[in-house]
Amino acid sequence: MYVKIKLKVTVMILLLLIGIPFSNIYASEQEPIHALLLYDGLAKGSSREGNVETMQRLLASYGIKVTQSTFDNYKKGGLAEYNKVIGIQNLDELSITNEDFINDLKIYKGDYLHIGTSIPSAVQVELNMVTNMLRDQFVKISMDQFSESRIHVKNMSYIVQAEGTFYGSIMSGNGDVRSPYGVRNDHFAYVPYYEQGNLSELAMSYVLKDWLDITRQGQTYLIFKEVYPFSDLKLLEKLADKLYDAGIPFMVSVRPVFMNVDYPAMHRYLETLKYVQSRSGSVLVNAPVVSSTASQDGLTLQTQMESFVDVLADYGIAPLGIGAEMYWSYDQQYAEYGMNFFDSSILFPNKDMRYWSRTDSSQPFASSLYSMQLDFLQQFDHNDTILQDLPMDSAITYDFSDNEVDMSKIVQTLNDSWITFADYRYGQHTVHTQANRIVSDNGLLTLNGQDVDLNDAYKNIGSEYAYTVEQEKSFAKLFNIQNNVFIVLIVVTLLIFGFLFIIGYRLYIRKYLNQRRK
Repeated sequence: MYVKIKLKVTVMILLLLIGIPFSNIYASEQEPIHALLLYDGLAKGSSREGNVETMQRLLASYGIKVTQSTFDNYKKGGLAEYNKVIGIQNLDELSITNEDFINDLKIYKGDYLHIGTSIPSAVQVELNMVTNMLRDQFVKISMDQFSESRIHVKNMSYIVQAEGTFYGSIMSGNGDVRSPYGVRNDHFAYVPYYEQGNLSELAMSYVLKDWLDITRQGQTYLIFKEVYPFSDLKLLEKLADKLYDAGIPFMVSVRPVFMNVDYPAMHRYLETLKYVQSRSGSVLVNAPVVSSTASQDGLTLQTQMESFVDVLADYGIAPLGIGAEMYWSYDQQYAEYGMNFFDSSILFPNKDMRYWSRTDSSQPFASSLYSMQLDFLQQFDHNDTILQDLPMDSAITYDFSDNEVDMSKIVQTLNDSWITFADYRYGQHTVHTQANRIVSDNGLLTLNGQDVDLNDAYKNIGSEYAYTVEQEKSFAKLFNIQNNVFIVLIVVTLLIFGFLFIIGYRLYIRKYLNQRRK
């Protein structure tokens, strides 16, 4: 051991003397795994629709850089560029016909995972595997502490015989078929069934973790998104108090503000976020809403995102990552100009994709959470009273609501749940702009090297504010003089009129009395 250390130090000294910096010596160790994801189709309109996207998000949660393509578009020699390759066969009626891929796979030295039907012969030979087919049945899938019954499958392959490490199980409804959910040896792996929305989505993460050689255990976090300046901020403070009292750490993914940051409404927003931060809450910056990409400008987006991070930092708030729909990481412009300030993310399922400059390769993050809803986990049977750590880092996700009853129900559900949530601040996260560097490490938040004050006093922000700059008025002094003159004339006129009225009244009374005497 001493000899190895001494040799490493000697090498470093020699490299330094010839001008090679230490940062480049082990650069390859810091590079993320780059995997190739191949598929035959997206299976839109079928039960397998969406499984390619969930695979992309799963791989992101393991910090993997992904390049995606179809089997048909594969070019000869492509496999040699990757150590990890995944093939998803969604279309039962089609087989892999690309001869370049078939021939390259036969001599491929890396790791290959095949999912679905049309299993390449190289995979069958490597795993010494025999499969059969379930045409139309309900099956039960079991994996680790979870199980789910009555999953409807059509044309699903199952493993009759194989050599390697087995994962979970698939059992037919009548019990006559029982096979592993997946199998893996040193280089090849096979999973017969993978769909979005049932246990196979979660079961895949167990196979992936071992196949990717990931050793770090995942943790589960809690996040509330859709938080805006015009949200019910008092209710957000109450939510923070309830979760703090329950001992549940959480995160909020907040929508950025690019204009009017000096308004009291913005200051109240910032004060609320600072209060959330003081109640074991971590702050993430959510990607802005994309209404149209027609007039987008990359440098404008970069300036806006950087300015909002700086606004938070200047107010004593330490954002630790970015929240965005998954497609943002597959867009060159969004990744470069909107996400490059963060090394940590949570990628939500796609809802309204508005690509700007779509690319086939993803932006990897050192830390990325797999987003899921609590209902997704609660649909499974489980063996333990407490949720064991999942293979990947994951986040139970809720949309923040201005309905206090709904939020109270969520807090009660979380209190009654079997999940132990981790504190995001105890991970390693870095956010940097030209002006600020925010670091979270083992629970310590620092801003430009200084500890972030988590107990800063809450400030009440008044509503008095001049929302428009008062314009200089032309002839204002002249108009004021005229007004004063008119007021004087009116007052004098009223006095004269009153004097004449009194004189006339007296004359009338005198005349009336003289007539009565006669």
